[in-house]
Amino acid sequence: MGKVGRAGSSRSSAARRRTSEAASQWPPAERAWVTVAQLCLRWQLDRRTIYKFIDSKILPAWKVGAHLYRIAIADALRFESRNRLPPERKTSPNRSRNRTR
Repeated sequence: MGKVGRAGSSRSSAARRRTSEAASQWPPAERAWVTVAQLCLRWQLDRRTIYKFIDSKILPAWKVGAHLYRIAIADALRFESRNRLPPERKTSPNRSRNRTR
């Protein structure tokens, strides 16, 4: 009875460990795509604005599902440079508190 539920798991724990060790030897893959939500955060724009850019064909995007889009990072960076959008700025949380007047 106990082995019926585990029929799909035929690999031993040693085999799984070897597979995970081999996978960790590869360098982490860089993401090639971003989502509309990620661009909203980066550019501080509303989702509707991003979709307007996509619909007007000034921001190239690939339709993944019925309403899902993916934008190539290279296309997003090119769009930033052409349209003078500020790149994402990383500010420290203490910076806003320590302002001098």
